[in-house]
Amino acid sequence: MALISKQIVRKIESELYAYPQNMKTLNEQRDDIMNGSHYPDVSVSGGEMGNTTQSKGMRLAQLETGWTDLITEMIPKMPGEYRALVKGIYFEHKRVTHVADELHISQSLCYAWKDNLIFYIVLMATQKHLLNPFLD
Repeated sequence: MALISKQIVRKIESELYAYPQNMKTLNEQRDDIMNGSHYPDVSVSGGEMGNTTQSKGMRLAQLETGWTDLITEMIPKMPGEYRALVKGIYFEHKRVTHVADELHISQSLCYAWKDNLIFYIVLMATQKHLLNPFLD
């Protein structure tokens, strides 16, 4: 029996594969909010003039950033070899065999590192309430 369910592994890997595009989309949304072409500079609520900065802050706070924030926070904390593994497999969509060759390690070690990475992400995601490994 596996320590982490296949469903959770798939969820984490899908978030890792989607991370570059999700970051691009998130940055575009942030730019749209900050540069405000879609929203009026002045809003009126309850007969009073609204605060543009407050309005932008509220919209920024409402953006879904859980998984992107977790991955962004996690990447600089990992050893360089793990960062290369994440970049190669998940961001550049290279095969494990190719990444193992680039890192000058065996494929079995590359898979072991990948399993360690998934376990680390499960721990961080559980801590940040992004998933519950006992219910998911």
